[in-house]
Amino acid sequence: MKKLLSILAILGIGAVMNAGAATYKDVTVPDTVTVGGQALVLNGMGLRTKFFFKIYLGALYLPQKADTAAEVMAEGGPDSILMHMIYSVDKGQFADAWHEGFKDNNPNMSATLKADVEKFVAFFGNSKKGDVITLDYIPGQGTQVSWNGKPVGSIAGEDFHQALLKVFLGPNPPTEDLKAGLLGQNP
Repeated sequence: MKKLLSILAILGIGAVMNAGAATYKDVTVPDTVTVGGQALVLNGMGLRTKFFFKIYLGALYLPQKADTAAEVMAEGGPDSILMHMIYSVDKGQFADAWHEGFKDNNPNMSATLKADVEKFVAFFGNSKKGDVITLDYIPGQGTQVSWNGKPVGSIAGEDFHQALLKVFLGPNPPTEDLKAGLLGQNP
């Protein structure tokens, strides 16, 4: 196991550590993960809902806890966002949600950032209940997207990373409850 964790850390892939777990809304996530060789702590968890459907439980991992979006944005990474799917989402629904989230929280996107968003959106296929999607950021390497532990692609650059964080923590997050939860503000 230690060898596997070491290999994953070298590759920059988020790996769950056996330190413990936290449960929210019947979904359990690890208390810590390792990204780019650095241990990260669970900052908070929140539920993404749409109408009355529970879509996914989101969890944010940082080097040290932060309780404001400004603190998270200034952190500089590494960090990880975990999306534990509670509801099946098809590729088109993912695309619509990501496009809306990036547009609503990054109104002045450059052509390069728009191209990165399209590349990122293409990483998402159909999901089913229980799928775990991780968005790991490693400074100098970029954002690695993994689906059930399998890397599906990466986007280089701090600009994309900041834009992605804004989707969850910006002025127009998917839900205010999700944003508050990721910032550790849910009871």
